[in-house]
Amino acid sequence: MTSYNCGNTKLQELSLLDLKKCDTVNDIVTGMGKCSFGARCAGEVTDTLHHIIDRDAERVIVYDGSRDSTLGKYVQDFSKKFGFKLMTATGYSNVTKKRPQNLFVIGRFSERHEAKIHEGGEFNTIFINKEELSAPGQTRDGYFPNVLFVDPTYGVPLISTALDERLNGKKTSVSEFVTQLGTFDYGLANEVSGGAKNFSRIANDPKYTIFMTMSGAMTIAQMSYVLCDMIDNSLVNSLTTTGAAMAHGLVESMGYKHYKHDPKIPDSVLTRRKLNRVTDTLEPEENFDHIDEIVHSVLSGFSGSSSITPSTFHARIGKYLHDNFPGERGILKSAFEKNIPVFVPAFFDSEIGNDITTYNIIKSSRHQRKLRFDLEAENHKLVDMVQRAERTGLFTVGGGVPRNWTQNVAPLIEIINGRTSKGLAERKFSSGIRIDPASMALGHLSGCTYGEGMTWRKMDPKGLFIEIHGDATTIWPIVVKYALERKAA
Repeated sequence: MTSYNCGNTKLQELSLLDLKKCDTVNDIVTGMGKCSFGARCAGEVTDTLHHIIDRDAERVIVYDGSRDSTLGKYVQDFSKKFGFKLMTATGYSNVTKKRPQNLFVIGRFSERHEAKIHEGGEFNTIFINKEELSAPGQTRDGYFPNVLFVDPTYGVPLISTALDERLNGKKTSVSEFVTQLGTFDYGLANEVSGGAKNFSRIANDPKYTIFMTMSGAMTIAQMSYVLCDMIDNSLVNSLTTTGAAMAHGLVESMGYKHYKHDPKIPDSVLTRRKLNRVTDTLEPEENFDHIDEIVHSVLSGFSGSSSITPSTFHARIGKYLHDNFPGERGILKSAFEKNIPVFVPAFFDSEIGNDITTYNIIKSSRHQRKLRFDLEAENHKLVDMVQRAERTGLFTVGGGVPRNWTQNVAPLIEIINGRTSKGLAERKFSSGIRIDPASMALGHLSGCTYGEGMTWRKMDPKGLFIEIHGDATTIWPIVVKYALERKAA
């Protein structure tokens, strides 16, 4: 990795995950280590385990789950294959001599054993669980060393498969990996397997028009090329997302970089240096200065217009990137080249929105006509796409406005028909895949479950809809790579 200086500290440059360069699961996990969020945790935990095994240190797996379950069998195989002693939390706590310090703690464990398990501290104990259990102080804002907060039914096979190639030379394709995950009849492994197969089915069916929605900082997470691959290979036909995702993605499309946050640098220092932090990743403010240059150039091309739509604006940016950055890949560039609309319903909630507002203030100060954005026209464009589709499918990352706006097309058509004489063909989504870690019991799904959506006449009750409850950065690349492998088969 190259570096970016913050005072005397050199920051590590992150790398976009490029599935074109990934032939195996290990290739993807290795690439994840240079990304953000859960993907980075998966890559770094695998690296740490690799290091522990390589130096032949005494090492223990603490696992309190059933040894007869599918996960239990995976854990036992892992311990034998990579030389870990397998113990329960009780067994580890009852060791009277000096306890081994290199721990791999899989899943939940009783509070009675926390003190013993935590003795090794953040540097010698690796945790993988979906409950966010770790040593006191091990994780903090923007820093998550030696943890992977994911359901072990998915996390353990992912790490094991990567280590099997690194240490034993056993290469595993994503198609083979998804088949292995299918041996689980429960948990995240089962959801990922089902979701990957369902997406591959509809993505490779020409009858489907697939509407993708994406929220969250997925471009900062270094997932832009994953989305580019979906667009370039016609796995999706429409994208609805956030202005922030497009702003950060535009930075990458121009060849500028994001950086790994160093926890030794206080947020107050980052503030002075204008290094904007997004969880564990930094976006230099100067990146946005370069965005402003493009936005201003593109807006100037609409000088004769009184109003445009965000999707039209994004298409123009895509053309600008196509014409001026031929050596770079980018979401808007790919969307322009494949003639895929990019909708952003909450358009002004981003750095691009800030640039446009400032542009119009300058226009007004010069007594020139401002440029208006017609968001209602996007509704009609979405309705027209649905009307032309034989079948409609969804690929959803996260929730929020992008998801709800797109799914709302079905009740919108229903209401139009009920109050006007338009006579539109009413269509519900026929199939869908959603990746979102939120629990429905928390009440913040910001777009509802697919089951709930059926009650709003958005989803066909006869359709197949798969919910995948995990961090998209660890799951999305696997699902997409599976679809690409099946498409090429």
